Amino acid sequence: MEALHMARIIDALGADEVYVDAPDTNPPRFTRELTDLLTTVPRVVAEHKADVNYVVVSAASIVAKVERDREIAKLREVHGEFGSGYPSDDDTIAFLEGWVAREGSPPDFSRKSWKTWERILNPVLG
Repeated sequence: MEALHMARIIDALGADEVYVDAPDTNPPRFTRELTDLLTTVPRVVAEHKADVNYVVVSAASIVAKVERDREIAKLREVHGEFGSGYPSDDDTIAFLEGWVAREGSPPDFSRKSWKTWERILNPVLG
């Protein structure tokens, strides 16, 4: 999913060279996956901790964090306090458990692939 969205952005930008923080444990594999999805042909540099090695990735990371914080603030206006929104946060887990108890399913604004959902939805198995 991340590679697909990165590819769409990279194609839209039309850059000759891109630097990305590889979400895969195998950066060369992620580079291949990403380049296979591209319609453009930039030089792709994908590394773990790329934000430490490349200032442009550091800057993008800061922008992404600010944007995430803005979206979280919007969700809080609608749904109230729910913690950080990260799956390891006890307040977030309590919010999600309460939501499922009331609504019977996860909220549409949450990531569905979290292992946290396995533990909440299948407490005996999780």
